[in-house]
Amino acid sequence: MNISHSIRKKITQYILLCLSLLIIFNITYWSYNQYSSINNLLTRNRTVTENNVATIISKHTNLLTAISNDDIVKNPSLLLSQRIEFVRSYQEAFNIEILGISDINGNAATTYRDSMENINYRSYFKQAIQQNKLIISNLIYSPISNSYIYIICIPFSSSSNDGVIFASVSYAEIKDALAYQENMSIKNHILNTCIDDNNNCRNINILKSDKLYSSLDNNKISLNIKNKKTFSYHAINSNHQLELLTLRPLKNTPWYLVSTLNYNQYLNERFIFIIINILISILTSVAIGYYLMKKIAVITSPIDTFIKESTFIVPMQSESKNDNINISHHFNNIINTTKDGVYCSRTNLLNRKYFIQHANIMIQKRHNDFALLFIDLDNLKTINDTLGHHYGDDVIKMFAQHVTSFFNQPSDLMGRFGGDEFIVLTDNFSSEIDLIAKLQSLNTELSGSVSNGNIIIPFSASIGVALTDNNTRDIEQLIINADKAVYDSKKKGKNCYSFYVNH
Repeated sequence: MNISHSIRKKITQYILLCLSLLIIFNITYWSYNQYSSINNLLTRNRTVTENNVATIISKHTNLLTAISNDDIVKNPSLLLSQRIEFVRSYQEAFNIEILGISDINGNAATTYRDSMENINYRSYFKQAIQQNKLIISNLIYSPISNSYIYIICIPFSSSSNDGVIFASVSYAEIKDALAYQENMSIKNHILNTCIDDNNNCRNINILKSDKLYSSLDNNKISLNIKNKKTFSYHAINSNHQLELLTLRPLKNTPWYLVSTLNYNQYLNERFIFIIINILISILTSVAIGYYLMKKIAVITSPIDTFIKESTFIVPMQSESKNDNINISHHFNNIINTTKDGVYCSRTNLLNRKYFIQHANIMIQKRHNDFALLFIDLDNLKTINDTLGHHYGDDVIKMFAQHVTSFFNQPSDLMGRFGGDEFIVLTDNFSSEIDLIAKLQSLNTELSGSVSNGNIIIPFSASIGVALTDNNTRDIEQLIINADKAVYDSKKKGKNCYSFYVNH
């Protein structure tokens, strides 16, 4: 049986437990932190991208509003071919590819050609006329620049009766607005030409190009877009990497912003950090464990020696295979053996020697006023001689129980001084009057009688009290003084108390 080995074993178990909890905490905290970081990143990305796109749209709508409020341009008495000439200056000033105006019937004049054309069949024209508000077209191929453009169309002076004014927006300019990247793992796209006449998402295949996101539910996405909802999907791309797709409607446009976050790319460098953190935790735990093992070996060496030597005095009795039970049982045997020499086995009170040791320490540590009570059990000899010693033993036990229950404060100290003599050191009184009241109650508590059925013999207590003062704080002297006071109580007729008076 080796206590050092047992403690080291327990320490190893607790270090492993703490290390496991630390790793779990690190991973949990890291995961929560990454979750918050991703949400914040997506929020910033959305805000910046929306602002970039809104800036482009606002630039064109503000221009169209200004043109529509031009008295010459909106003058219906002039021909469209005449009015468009005044628009050309705006085109040159703002470098717009196409500017145009139309009447209520869809006859339109544009800055890129001299001839008239009819745009009545164009969906953006019809929507602007019918809804009397700003409309943005789906993606249109422009033969002028050989690129894709959008058409922004608004009614003249918020009235569809005068026709509409429209301008082109370069798709390349929108793509530049989507190119904002705070982090390389996130990319932005837009879904344009998204809603057709049947409210289906016609170009959802953008998300499925090259089978990137073949797991997406086309019908569910179309339904969410129809209801203008913001929604997210997790999908596996062609490189077998997990991505988060967030789709949200862009304000003041018919488009959806598609943001894709590649988890593998985003977490790659951050995952290395958590691995390093865990390795540091493991190395630190090993170092702490090794240090504790060394210290414990030094501390427990005397204990192991003590256990080994004590087996020659108190034999090992436990047959358990568990070292902890063996050690606990052996120490209990040693403590019980020690208590036999410290406590009275009959009353479980301190014997004379150890009462004096404890009392001395109490008086030295605390500078309160103490009272030493020397309590003598009256008539014990009569009980032993008349009824027998087993009756006397029962009275002593009962007497000790009453004393113990009466002086039940943690600071009270009790002991058995001799055969029928008990001794108490207490400071639980506020004044001498308070102490006298307690002594009267104690005398009542300790009065009684014992009977074998035929003979009744009363017993009581004669109490001597010695108080500490500036000159007397020695426990041996206090006991002598209290013993003298007991004789005074005996002379008074027993069953009473007396204070020591220095003559």
